[in-house]
Amino acid sequence: MRFAIRYSAMNGSESVLNRLDELLSRAEDEIHELEIADADLLEGSTWYLSSRPIRRAMLEKTAHSTLYRTPRTSGPHLRRIEVADQPTADSARALAYTPLRVIVENFSSDGALIRFAVRLFAAPEVWELCFGSAAKRTPPALQIESPGGHGELPKLLDKRIDEAANRGIRPRVLVVTESDGEWVGDVKAHAQELRNKCAAAGVPCAPLNKRTAENYIPDTVWRAWVAEPRHAKAKTAIEALLRLSTGQRDHVNIGPGNSEPWDSSKPQVYALFVGVSPTDRALLKSASLKGRGSRAISYILENHGPTWNRADLQTRDYQGDLETVVRHIEDEL
Repeated sequence: MRFAIRYSAMNGSESVLNRLDELLSRAEDEIHELEIADADLLEGSTWYLSSRPIRRAMLEKTAHSTLYRTPRTSGPHLRRIEVADQPTADSARALAYTPLRVIVENFSSDGALIRFAVRLFAAPEVWELCFGSAAKRTPPALQIESPGGHGELPKLLDKRIDEAANRGIRPRVLVVTESDGEWVGDVKAHAQELRNKCAAAGVPCAPLNKRTAENYIPDTVWRAWVAEPRHAKAKTAIEALLRLSTGQRDHVNIGPGNSEPWDSSKPQVYALFVGVSPTDRALLKSASLKGRGSRAISYILENHGPTWNRADLQTRDYQGDLETVVRHIEDEL
């Protein structure tokens, strides 16, 4: 975020000036940006005159950069917050020290997918903010949170909304939710209820329209994964997976061993997978493509992420789900 400091705040009470110092500290940590809205009046302000020389130099640098800053059209630091008095200073301080929380159902799988989407689709400064050097600040710019299952997710969302209300600020939350859909357009009730809850609370919600995070893994990554000797026995299953059509790849159930890849008793599912051979279905059922619980996708992406590029992910993310997530993150930072 970008905090625009008005002259009235720079001449405020000691409490207001302390808040401005705290905002400047977050700018020095490169988490947020500061803007001196009345830059020509800075050197006559109480804030400037009461500051030590090293802090004055920082304020002068900030005022100078304010005059020559190119207007932003996208994030990070797109959101501009004006600070003019005690209430706005208190609110700004609370916002500046609250990380953007990305709430997902599963930290390992969904979290890993978001991290690599940010690496490929976001500007380098966004990666540094979220997962690079700025991630070591206290508090960090971004946190990925998971309550441990879709049933607990609404409770965590309620908690974050209530916390923000108690502090008098808007929620700094982005919800990323899978559809768990078994066919094109299918959104399970729990996923739709969560999306409705976000809309009612004014919280951004970026839906993943494929079945689960694993359905976004590009071909190149699966091939690199199965090329490892320890995964060689899954080669025929991966070949069967890659023979599926685009729509089938979006909604096939990628699970542990002996998991049904789809439920043909449902007419929409039957119509989607009717052309798949019994042999390929058997291969997909017997294979353990999810690995040890939900950590498989995390392992795959962390160990084989460098083998794929933006175009590989866009081929699987042809609806732009992950790019939408990344744009939301950029604009909220």
